[in-house]
Amino acid sequence: MNWRHSSHFGPPAPCVLCGTTTPLRSHAKEPAHKVCAEFWNAAHPGETRFVSDPPKGGQTTDHA
Repeated sequence: MNWRHSSHFGPPAPCVLCGTTTPLRSHAKEPAHKVCAEFWNAAHPGETRFVSDPPKGGQTTDHA
């Protein structure tokens, strides 16, 4: 996930993972801290909830 892109910012809202306020948004526009999303991705390998571009052919990529 490219956290610098303007599409990943919005009005402060509770993070969907920890509940603390954040201006950051996932690619699906969910409020989420970068660290929270990275921890979630690490705990849920193969799932693409917080990955902007799902890996092709089962390969992992760095989206941070």
